[in-house]
Amino acid sequence: MHYLSVAYFGALILLYGPIFLVKSCLALDPPSDPALLISSNDTNVILHDIAEHFTFPHGSYSGLEVQDTVSENGETRGLDLVRRVPPGVSSLGNNQFKTSGIKLGETQWWYFPKESVNGKKSNVTSELPERISFDGTSQQTVSSDELRKRDGDIVKRSTSVYLSLTMCSKPDINNTNGTIPDSAPSLPELNLYVSTSESLQKPGPGQDGSKQEVFTADEGYVGASVQADGDVFIGVAVQNSTAYSGGYTYEIAASIDAYFHSVVDEPFLHFVDADIHAALLTTDNLTLSEEGSENYQQWMNLTPPFTMFAHNVNDTAISGLQRSYCALAQLAQIREGDHGVEGGMTNRGLGKKPKEQFYITGLNRTSNYSGILAMDGNSTNSGNGIVGGGGRVWKPMYFATKSDDNCAVLFNLTFCSEVAYAVPSNPDLGIAQLGAKYDKYAESLYRNFSYSLDQIQCSATNETSFSLAVSCNDCADAYKQWLCAVTIPRCADFSSNSVFLQVRNAGQQFINGSSLSPIDPRRRDPAQNKSRNSMIDDQIRPGPYKEILPCQDICYSLVKRCPAALGFSCPQGTRLNSAYGQRGSSSEITCSYPGAAYDLNAGRSLREPLGWLLLATGIFWFSFWALRVDA
Repeated sequence: MHYLSVAYFGALILLYGPIFLVKSCLALDPPSDPALLISSNDTNVILHDIAEHFTFPHGSYSGLEVQDTVSENGETRGLDLVRRVPPGVSSLGNNQFKTSGIKLGETQWWYFPKESVNGKKSNVTSELPERISFDGTSQQTVSSDELRKRDGDIVKRSTSVYLSLTMCSKPDINNTNGTIPDSAPSLPELNLYVSTSESLQKPGPGQDGSKQEVFTADEGYVGASVQADGDVFIGVAVQNSTAYSGGYTYEIAASIDAYFHSVVDEPFLHFVDADIHAALLTTDNLTLSEEGSENYQQWMNLTPPFTMFAHNVNDTAISGLQRSYCALAQLAQIREGDHGVEGGMTNRGLGKKPKEQFYITGLNRTSNYSGILAMDGNSTNSGNGIVGGGGRVWKPMYFATKSDDNCAVLFNLTFCSEVAYAVPSNPDLGIAQLGAKYDKYAESLYRNFSYSLDQIQCSATNETSFSLAVSCNDCADAYKQWLCAVTIPRCADFSSNSVFLQVRNAGQQFINGSSLSPIDPRRRDPAQNKSRNSMIDDQIRPGPYKEILPCQDICYSLVKRCPAALGFSCPQGTRLNSAYGQRGSSSEITCSYPGAAYDLNAGRSLREPLGWLLLATGIFWFSFWALRVDA
C-alpha cells in the first residue's frame, strides 16, 4: 500500500510538475518586449490558466503552436502541438498583397494559413453611391457577417478563398543576331498551382495532379477561388524560354472577402470622338435613378471613381499585360497621374444618366489606341488591408485618332451642352476660343426663336392649346437640339471614304494653303463648296472637311413637336439626303445625334444599366415612327 501511494504521488508530479514549472518561470521572468504581450491572435501560444498572459509570436506561422480556444465559426481548436511548413514558403495575410520577382523556369511558394482562412471577414466599405437598377432595387453587397450565418446561428463550413496575381513587368525579349524580331513570340506562361492538402505543401510542375489545381495567367492576371478550412498552399511557376531572358515581377494576394485584384471581361467604356491629338470617351450609365433623386445627385456630385489608360497598339510595352493594374499604372503611355487624362462626371447622352467622361490628350495623329477603363483599389481606398485594394481592370476597347488637323473635339459647352464631338476647326484657334464662337452663335439664333415661341398660346386651356400631346417646352427642347446639331456640325477627315459623309467647304483652301483642282466638280456644287452656315467659313475657316450629317429624325422631331404656325418643315428628296443622315444598325455613327458613341449601336446583348437604356430608346423610336406622318 505504501508503495502504491508513492507511485500515485510520483505520477501526479510527472503530470503536473512541468505545468507548475512553466507557470513559475513565466511569473518570475515575464517578456520585456511589448510585442510579446498576449493577444487573441490565432498564431500565439495561449495559456488560459494563469493570471497574466504571455505570448510567443510566430511571424512565419511555423513552429510550436499551443491553443485551446474556440474560433468564430464555432470550431474547437484544441492542441495543435507541432505545425510546420517547409522552408522557402512565405505566408500571406488576408487582403495583404506581397510583391516578388521570379525568373524564367523558377517556382516560388506561398501559403495562406488556416487562421486567416477561418478568421473574421473584413468590413466591406465603399463610399460609392448605390447603383439603382430599372426596377428600383439597390445593388448592394450582402454583409460579410451574414455570409457566415444562417438563421442567426453560426455554422461551420468551408470558406471561399480568393487568390489573385497580377504581373507588373515581363521578361525582356532576346535579340537575334543583334536585332529584335518583327513579331514578338508568346510570353513564357505563368501558372498558379493551388493545394489544400497538408501532404502537398509545395504545389507546382511535376506534382500530384489530384492534389492541386492549376490556373494560367491571361494578359497579366490570374484569379482563382478555392474552398478550404485549413492552410492553402500556392505555387507560382514560370516556363522556361529561349526567346526571353529575365523574369516577371508580380503582386500576389489572398482574401476570404473578395478578389484583392479583379478584372471584368466586358468593356464599360465607349469612344465618343477624337481629333489628331485628343479623344473623348465615357463609361456606361452608372445608375438608372431618375434625375433629381438623391441617388442621381450623389453620383453627379461624386469625385470621379474611375481612371483609364490609353496605349498605342503598335507599342508592345503592355502586350500580354493588359489585365494587370500594376503593369498599366507603370507602363501605359497615357495613365493615371498624367496631365493627359482629365476625368469628370456628366449626364450627357442617351437617358441623361450619370456617367464618367474622359478627355485624353497627347495622342498621335492617324493612330490606333487601346482604351482600358480601371479603378484604383475599390475607388475610395486602395492598398493593403482594403477589400479589393489591388484595383480592377475592364476589357480594352479600341479607337483611332484623325488624320486632318481641321477637326477638334468640343464638349462641356454652356448652351449646346449636348455637343460632344469633333467640329470644324482651325489650328490657329484654341479649344476654348473655338467653343465660345460656336456656342455664342447658336445661343444668339435661339434667342430669335424664343421671341417667336412667346407668341404661341403655351399656357392656354386644352380647347385653345396648339397640341394636347406636346407642350411649348417640348418644342423649345426639340428646336435647341436641332439648332445645335446644324449650327455645330460633326466633323470627319476630308480623306475619309465613308459613303455617308457629306463634303463641305470644298471651295476654300486647305489649312496648308493648297486647294482642290479648279475642275473638281465639288467646288461648284452648292451643297459641297461651303459649310452649313457662313459663320464657319468666315470666322473659323477650316478649309475642306467632311460632315457627319444630323439624323433625319432630329428634323422630324422638331416639326412634330412645334406649332404649325412656326412654319417648320424638313426638306424632301435629294435636299433631305444632303442635309440629314440616317441611323445605321452597326457600331459606326452614320448620322449625328446627342450622346452618339461609336459602339452604342453595336449588336450586343442588352445588360443593365446600358442595356435597358438601349431597349427603352428602341421602344421610343418605334412608337415615334409608328405615329409619324410625312412632313
